[in-house]
Amino acid sequence: MFAFLNTTGFIEHKIQKGLLPKLSGTFEHTAQMANVINNARIKQRSVVITLLDLKNAFGEVHHNLISELLKYHHIPDHIQLLISSLYSNFQTSIISNSFQTPFISVGRGVLQGDCLSPLTFNLCFNTFINYISAQKFNQFGFSIGSLSPVHWFQFADDAAVITSLEKENQLLLNHFSRWCTWANMKIRVDKCSTFGIKKASTSSVQYLPKLILNHDALPTIAKGDSFKYLGRHFSFSMDNHDHMSEVLDLFSSLIIIIIIRNTFYNPKGPIQMSTHLSFAEMVST
Repeated sequence: MFAFLNTTGFIEHKIQKGLLPKLSGTFEHTAQMANVINNARIKQRSVVITLLDLKNAFGEVHHNLISELLKYHHIPDHIQLLISSLYSNFQTSIISNSFQTPFISVGRGVLQGDCLSPLTFNLCFNTFINYISAQKFNQFGFSIGSLSPVHWFQFADDAAVITSLEKENQLLLNHFSRWCTWANMKIRVDKCSTFGIKKASTSSVQYLPKLILNHDALPTIAKGDSFKYLGRHFSFSMDNHDHMSEVLDLFSSLIIIIIIRNTFYNPKGPIQMSTHLSFAEMVST
């Protein structure tokens, strides 16, 4: 199916990088995001980045929508019939050693653990990606040199909206909200966030954009704080402080486990430690 969609050009993969074979989408998006932020703060340009979160995204795709998606992407009829049979009158039951529930009808969610479901989910989002790929939306993006402007990053259900101005970001958010209504998906506004950089006098500063989604104000990234996208931290300073803290916290917890296990379970007795160091100093060292 992917070979068919890729050959015919029915599926987009410049914005959507998630769950695609032979594509390092995480690296491409995070490297490009870092380039955008560095370019904005060093060259004193404005940029607004909004991170979007969907409630139970893979579990919210309606089964009736899947059939329409297959038709929309011109999947051959016999393949459509095969996939539709997987989701038609879908039922499940919970079984344990002591009981079994009656069969429960399931009308939402792609199946988990198979190779078809990621592509099926991408087909759902592809309807929106195709819409915002139009030339009229590219003008809202953030351009760097001769590269094509970027205005949207998508990795499976993880989305980031990138524009130069707040009003452009708001316009894209409005379109996304309408698409979610059509697809019957729910946006977790409380888990979304927005981050901004603008020129102030002769330097760049981080600021708090004022954006609205579904009539609610989007949470902002506080000045000096970072946001996390696809496992990487991004901040105005673009240092590695948060990554270093995560590594040190993990290392400290592992050291504590080693010390405790050695103290209580080592038959030869606890390891000898310097009395000149406090426990905190020992762990941090």
